Amino acid sequence: MNCVLEEILKSGYVKSVDGKLVKLHSNISSEEGKLLQEIIYELKPKVSLEVGLAYGISALFICEALKNTPNSRHIIIDPMQSTHWQGIGLNNLKKVGYEEIIEFHQQPSHLALSQLEAQGIKIDFAFIDGMHTFDHTLIDFFYVDKLLNVGGVVAIDDTSFPSIHKVCRFIVTNRAYSIYRYFNRIDYKPSLGRRALERLAHIYEPMRRILKPEYVQPDFELGFAPRSELIAFKKEAEDTRKWNFYREF
Repeated sequence: MNCVLEEILKSGYVKSVDGKLVKLHSNISSEEGKLLQEIIYELKPKVSLEVGLAYGISALFICEALKNTPNSRHIIIDPMQSTHWQGIGLNNLKKVGYEEIIEFHQQPSHLALSQLEAQGIKIDFAFIDGMHTFDHTLIDFFYVDKLLNVGGVVAIDDTSFPSIHKVCRFIVTNRAYSIYRYFNRIDYKPSLGRRALERLAHIYEPMRRILKPEYVQPDFELGFAPRSELIAFKKEAEDTRKWNFYREF
């Protein structure tokens, strides 16, 4: 682990460009960072992409792993880096010497991603940690999928959020993606009532039309643990759905 990242995680503070201490927040955990690094070591991506820089913690983990892949490039998108985040994320990356491998876009992700698609950019790995609403996360995934090579991986953070959890269910039920990795800190145990409803959905067909999709096809049947905090998906094929394709999610 590089010295800048190690000091930040140890102290719980980052430094502003002018040296003032700022309380660390809105960052991934060390466990999640190490998981991202494991994925990068396995994939050896030439081009990776990240939506949401903030204080740069995830980018520091990612760039450290990318050092092992010659001529690799990391694209970062964050419309609020110089305002809300005070440029701290970019400054942390520069401190470690990663500015040579990063390409930064200070734009809303839907604009930056669409421009990258228009340029014909292809990527092997992506990390989505931007706006946490359902629609923004889905749009981020939609465009990332356009850029991602078959066999590539997209990881999404904060998947325990109801909005993002719903996007994850959409990905594995409606798109040609499989679960590559996931991280969960809590050993989730469903309530007796939930287990009873899930059982009814399996043995009584009319209940399948009444209950929510989460009861009819629980998360563990889709390949990830309920309340997972980060899920990585592998792209198995290009999109070949018919124009009116739809599955409950």
